[in-house]
Amino acid sequence: MNWDNLKYFLAVAQNNSMRSAAKQLKVSHTTISRHIDELENQLNVKLFDRLPDGYRLTQSGSELLPIALQTDDNLLSFGRNVTGRDAALEGKLVVTFPDGMIVDLMMPYIFEFMENHPQIFVKTITSLQTLDLSRREADIAIRVTQNPPEHLIGRKLGTLHQAAYATQKYIDQHSPIDDLNTSAKWIGWGVPEERPKWKKGAVFPHLDTAGSFNNIDIQVAAARRGLGIAYVPCSQGDLHTDLIRLSEPKPSFDIWLLSHADLRATARVRAFRQYIIRKIPEIELAISGRK
Repeated sequence: MNWDNLKYFLAVAQNNSMRSAAKQLKVSHTTISRHIDELENQLNVKLFDRLPDGYRLTQSGSELLPIALQTDDNLLSFGRNVTGRDAALEGKLVVTFPDGMIVDLMMPYIFEFMENHPQIFVKTITSLQTLDLSRREADIAIRVTQNPPEHLIGRKLGTLHQAAYATQKYIDQHSPIDDLNTSAKWIGWGVPEERPKWKKGAVFPHLDTAGSFNNIDIQVAAARRGLGIAYVPCSQGDLHTDLIRLSEPKPSFDIWLLSHADLRATARVRAFRQYIIRKIPEIELAISGRK
Protein backbone atom coordinates (compact mmCIF):
# COMPACT_ATOMS: atom_id res chain seq x y z
CA MET A 1 0.00 0.00 0.00
CA ASN A 2 1.11 3.55 -0.72
CA TRP A 3 0.97 5.04 2.80
CA ASP A 4 1.06 8.53 1.31
CA ASN A 5 -2.51 7.96 0.11
CA LEU A 6 -3.69 7.90 3.74
CA LYS A 7 -2.66 11.54 4.11
CA TYR A 8 -5.04 12.53 1.33
CA PHE A 9 -7.78 10.27 2.67
CA LEU A 10 -7.53 11.93 6.11
CA ALA A 11 -7.61 15.42 4.62
CA VAL A 12 -10.82 14.73 2.69
CA ALA A 13 -12.42 12.87 5.62
CA GLN A 14 -11.68 15.69 8.04
CA ASN A 15 -12.77 18.48 5.68
CA ASN A 16 -15.69 16.75 3.92
CA SER A 17 -14.55 18.61 0.83
CA MET A 18 -12.05 17.98 -1.95
CA ARG A 19 -11.48 21.71 -2.32
CA SER A 20 -10.76 22.26 1.39
CA ALA A 21 -8.48 19.22 1.49
CA ALA A 22 -6.52 20.51 -1.49
CA LYS A 23 -6.16 23.90 0.20
CA GLN A 24 -4.98 22.29 3.45
CA LEU A 25 -2.33 20.17 1.72
CA LYS A 26 -1.43 22.90 -0.78
CA VAL A 27 -1.96 20.63 -3.78
CA SER A 28 -4.37 20.61 -6.69
CA HIS A 29 -7.88 19.18 -6.69
CA THR A 30 -6.69 16.68 -9.31
CA THR A 31 -3.88 15.42 -7.06
CA ILE A 32 -6.30 14.76 -4.21
CA SER A 33 -8.72 12.95 -6.51
CA ARG A 34 -5.95 10.79 -7.99
CA HIS A 35 -4.73 9.63 -4.56
CA ILE A 36 -8.26 8.86 -3.35
CA ASP A 37 -8.97 6.85 -6.50
CA GLU A 38 -5.69 4.98 -6.09
CA LEU A 39 -6.45 4.13 -2.45
CA GLU A 40 -9.96 2.90 -3.32
CA ASN A 41 -8.51 0.74 -6.10
CA GLN A 42 -5.85 -0.68 -3.77
CA LEU A 43 -8.43 -1.61 -1.14
CA ASN A 44 -11.11 -2.49 -3.69
CA VAL A 45 -13.73 -0.55 -1.71
CA LYS A 46 -15.54 2.73 -2.05
CA LEU A 47 -14.44 5.11 0.72
CA PHE A 48 -16.55 8.20 -0.07
CA ASP A 49 -19.96 9.01 -1.44
CA ARG A 50 -19.56 11.98 -3.80
CA LEU A 51 -22.53 14.19 -2.92
CA PRO A 52 -23.48 17.68 -4.20
CA ASP A 53 -22.68 19.20 -0.80
CA GLY A 54 -19.37 17.39 -0.29
CA TYR A 55 -17.74 14.06 0.39
CA ARG A 56 -19.28 11.67 2.92
CA LEU A 57 -17.55 8.59 4.31
CA THR A 58 -19.05 5.25 3.40
CA GLN A 59 -19.18 2.47 6.00
CA SER A 60 -15.81 1.22 4.74
CA GLY A 61 -14.41 4.74 4.91
CA SER A 62 -15.66 5.14 8.48
CA GLU A 63 -13.94 1.87 9.43
CA LEU A 64 -10.69 3.01 7.82
CA LEU A 65 -10.68 6.44 9.49
CA PRO A 66 -9.51 5.40 13.02
CA ILE A 67 -6.87 3.12 11.49
CA ALA A 68 -5.60 5.97 9.31
CA LEU A 69 -5.53 8.36 12.27
CA GLN A 70 -3.54 5.87 14.38
CA THR A 71 -1.13 5.22 11.52
CA ASP A 72 -0.64 8.94 11.03
CA ASP A 73 0.08 9.42 14.74
CA ASN A 74 2.56 6.53 14.72
CA LEU A 75 4.41 7.92 11.73
CA LEU A 76 4.56 11.38 13.32
CA SER A 77 5.84 9.89 16.58
CA PHE A 78 8.51 7.95 14.69
CA GLY A 79 9.60 11.14 12.91
CA ARG A 80 9.84 13.04 16.17
CA ASN A 81 11.87 10.26 17.80
CA VAL A 82 14.31 10.11 14.90
CA THR A 83 14.68 13.87 14.98
CA GLY A 84 15.10 13.75 18.75
CA ARG A 85 18.25 11.68 18.38
CA ASP A 86 19.93 14.53 16.55
CA ALA A 87 22.80 15.57 18.84
CA ALA A 88 24.50 18.14 16.62
CA LEU A 89 24.14 21.90 17.12
CA GLU A 90 23.11 22.37 13.52
CA GLY A 91 20.08 22.09 11.27
CA LYS A 92 16.78 23.97 11.11
CA LEU A 93 14.94 25.27 14.17
CA VAL A 94 11.39 26.58 13.70
CA VAL A 95 10.17 29.03 16.35
CA THR A 96 6.63 30.41 16.42
CA PHE A 97 5.16 33.27 18.45
CA PRO A 98 2.24 35.72 18.20
CA ASP A 99 2.32 38.32 15.45
CA GLY A 100 3.03 41.78 16.84
CA MET A 101 2.52 41.06 20.52
CA ILE A 102 6.04 39.95 21.44
CA VAL A 103 8.02 40.31 18.21
CA ASP A 104 10.00 43.31 19.47
CA LEU A 105 10.53 41.51 22.76
CA MET A 106 11.82 38.20 21.39
CA MET A 107 13.65 39.00 18.16
CA PRO A 108 16.78 40.50 19.81
CA TYR A 109 17.23 37.25 21.74
CA ILE A 110 16.70 35.18 18.60
CA PHE A 111 19.24 37.28 16.69
CA GLU A 112 21.79 36.81 19.48
CA PHE A 113 21.14 33.06 19.55
CA MET A 114 21.76 32.91 15.78
CA GLU A 115 25.02 34.81 16.18
CA ASN A 116 26.17 32.34 18.84
CA HIS A 117 25.06 29.29 16.80
CA PRO A 118 25.72 30.05 13.12
CA GLN A 119 25.22 26.39 12.12
CA ILE A 120 21.59 26.48 13.24
CA PHE A 121 19.16 27.80 10.63
CA VAL A 122 16.40 29.59 12.53
CA LYS A 123 13.00 30.08 10.91
CA THR A 124 10.43 32.19 12.74
CA ILE A 125 6.68 32.03 12.14
CA THR A 126 4.81 34.99 13.60
CA SER A 127 1.10 34.32 13.67
CA LEU A 128 -1.94 34.44 15.93
CA GLN A 129 -2.68 30.92 14.72
CA THR A 130 -1.62 28.20 17.17
CA LEU A 131 0.71 25.81 15.37
CA ASP A 132 0.68 22.13 16.30
CA LEU A 133 3.98 21.12 17.90
CA SER A 134 2.90 17.46 17.90
CA ARG A 135 2.73 17.56 14.11
CA ARG A 136 6.11 19.33 13.90
CA GLU A 137 4.61 22.51 12.47
CA ALA A 138 7.16 24.20 14.75
CA ASP A 139 9.88 23.05 17.16
CA ILE A 140 9.49 25.80 19.75
CA ALA A 141 6.43 27.90 20.57
CA ILE A 142 6.39 31.08 22.62
CA ARG A 143 2.73 31.50 23.48
CA VAL A 144 0.61 33.98 25.36
CA THR A 145 -1.69 31.73 27.38
CA GLN A 146 -3.00 30.96 30.84
CA ASN A 147 -3.32 27.23 30.17
CA PRO A 148 -0.42 25.70 28.24
CA PRO A 149 -1.08 22.16 26.95
CA GLU A 150 -0.06 19.57 29.52
CA HIS A 151 1.57 17.28 26.95
CA LEU A 152 4.20 19.93 26.12
CA ILE A 153 7.35 20.78 28.05
CA GLY A 154 6.81 24.31 29.32
CA ARG A 155 8.59 27.08 31.16
CA LYS A 156 6.83 30.29 32.17
CA LEU A 157 8.74 33.37 31.03
CA GLY A 158 6.64 35.90 32.94
CA THR A 159 3.31 37.70 32.99
CA LEU A 160 2.52 40.21 30.27
CA HIS A 161 1.36 43.57 31.66
CA GLN A 162 -0.65 46.12 29.70
CA ALA A 163 -1.34 49.82 30.09
CA ALA A 164 -2.96 52.75 28.27
CA TYR A 165 -0.74 54.92 26.06
CA ALA A 166 -1.25 58.14 24.10
CA THR A 167 0.80 61.09 22.90
CA GLN A 168 1.05 64.19 25.06
CA LYS A 169 -0.58 66.22 22.30
CA TYR A 170 -3.57 63.86 22.23
CA ILE A 171 -3.90 64.01 26.01
CA ASP A 172 -3.84 67.82 25.97
CA GLN A 173 -6.41 68.07 23.17
CA HIS A 174 -8.89 65.41 24.33
CA SER A 175 -8.60 65.28 28.15
CA PRO A 176 -9.26 61.54 28.69
CA ILE A 177 -9.30 61.96 32.48
CA ASP A 178 -12.20 64.44 32.31
CA ASP A 179 -15.30 62.22 32.36
CA LEU A 180 -17.68 65.02 31.33
CA ASN A 181 -15.76 66.96 28.71
CA THR A 182 -13.49 64.39 27.14
CA SER A 183 -13.45 63.68 23.41
CA ALA A 184 -10.83 60.95 23.72
CA LYS A 185 -11.34 57.54 22.13
CA TRP A 186 -9.83 54.11 22.42
CA ILE A 187 -7.93 52.41 19.64
CA GLY A 188 -9.72 49.07 19.85
CA TRP A 189 -8.88 45.45 19.23
CA GLY A 190 -10.70 42.15 19.27
CA VAL A 191 -14.38 41.90 18.40
CA PRO A 192 -15.52 45.49 17.72
CA GLU A 193 -18.62 45.25 19.91
CA GLU A 194 -19.94 48.21 21.88
CA ARG A 195 -18.16 47.38 25.16
CA PRO A 196 -15.63 44.57 24.73
CA LYS A 197 -14.29 42.80 27.80
CA TRP A 198 -10.86 44.43 27.67
CA LYS A 199 -12.42 47.89 27.65
CA LYS A 200 -14.62 47.21 30.68
CA GLY A 201 -11.58 46.34 32.76
CA ALA A 202 -9.33 49.11 31.48
CA VAL A 203 -8.88 52.64 32.68
CA PHE A 204 -11.42 55.08 31.10
CA PRO A 205 -14.09 52.41 30.37
CA HIS A 206 -16.55 55.15 29.39
CA LEU A 207 -14.65 56.19 26.26
CA ASP A 208 -15.88 55.35 22.78
CA THR A 209 -13.73 53.36 20.36
CA ALA A 210 -12.24 54.94 17.25
CA GLY A 211 -11.56 51.69 15.40
CA SER A 212 -10.52 48.06 15.83
CA PHE A 213 -7.12 46.69 14.83
CA ASN A 214 -6.08 43.08 15.52
CA ASN A 215 -2.39 43.91 15.36
CA ILE A 216 -0.50 45.54 18.20
CA ASP A 217 2.03 47.24 15.92
CA ILE A 218 -0.86 48.96 14.14
CA GLN A 219 -2.44 49.96 17.46
CA VAL A 220 0.83 51.51 18.60
CA ALA A 221 1.26 53.28 15.25
CA ALA A 222 -2.28 54.67 15.51
CA ALA A 223 -1.61 55.98 19.02
CA ARG A 224 1.64 57.61 17.91
CA ARG A 225 -0.23 59.28 15.07
CA GLY A 226 -2.70 60.75 17.56
CA LEU A 227 -5.77 58.71 16.65
CA GLY A 228 -6.57 57.68 20.20
CA ILE A 229 -5.47 55.78 23.29
CA ALA A 230 -3.95 52.33 22.85
CA TYR A 231 -4.18 49.62 25.51
CA VAL A 232 -1.11 47.54 24.70
CA PRO A 233 1.63 45.49 26.38
CA CYS A 234 4.11 47.67 28.25
CA SER A 235 6.91 45.94 26.37
CA GLN A 236 5.50 47.60 23.23
CA GLY A 237 4.31 50.94 24.56
CA ASP A 238 7.47 51.68 26.55
CA LEU A 239 9.61 51.40 23.41
CA HIS A 240 8.35 54.76 22.15
CA THR A 241 9.36 57.94 23.95
CA ASP A 242 6.53 59.90 22.29
CA LEU A 243 3.91 57.78 24.09
CA ILE A 244 2.82 58.63 27.64
CA ARG A 245 1.61 55.88 29.94
CA LEU A 246 -1.82 56.79 31.32
CA SER A 247 -2.43 53.87 33.68
CA GLU A 248 -0.66 51.49 36.01
CA PRO A 249 0.51 48.24 34.40
CA LYS A 250 -2.14 45.54 34.68
CA PRO A 251 -1.34 41.80 34.40
CA SER A 252 -3.03 40.09 31.48
CA PHE A 253 -1.58 36.84 30.14
CA ASP A 254 1.37 34.60 30.91
CA ILE A 255 4.09 33.96 28.34
CA TRP A 256 5.28 30.37 28.01
CA LEU A 257 8.20 28.69 26.26
CA LEU A 258 6.90 25.36 24.91
CA SER A 259 8.33 22.37 23.07
CA HIS A 260 7.38 18.74 22.49
CA ALA A 261 8.73 16.06 24.84
CA ASP A 262 9.99 13.99 21.90
CA LEU A 263 12.47 16.77 21.03
CA ARG A 264 13.99 17.15 24.49
CA ALA A 265 17.18 15.37 23.35
CA THR A 266 17.58 17.44 20.18
CA ALA A 267 20.63 19.60 20.71
CA ARG A 268 19.41 22.70 18.88
CA VAL A 269 16.05 22.66 20.69
CA ARG A 270 17.72 22.14 24.05
CA ALA A 271 20.25 24.92 23.36
CA PHE A 272 17.52 27.40 22.44
CA ARG A 273 15.43 26.55 25.50
CA GLN A 274 18.41 26.93 27.82
CA TYR A 275 19.36 30.24 26.21
CA ILE A 276 15.86 31.74 26.57
CA ILE A 277 15.53 30.44 30.14
CA ARG A 278 18.73 32.29 31.07
CA LYS A 279 17.08 35.47 29.76
CA ILE A 280 13.97 35.13 31.96
CA PRO A 281 14.98 37.95 34.39
CA GLU A 282 15.33 40.36 31.44
CA ILE A 283 12.09 39.19 29.85
CA GLU A 284 10.16 39.45 33.13
CA LEU A 285 11.35 43.02 33.60
CA ALA A 286 10.45 44.04 30.03
CA ILE A 287 6.89 42.69 30.21
CA SER A 288 6.17 43.80 33.78
CA GLY A 289 5.97 47.50 32.98
CA ARG A 290 8.53 48.34 35.67
CA LYS A 291 10.71 51.09 34.26
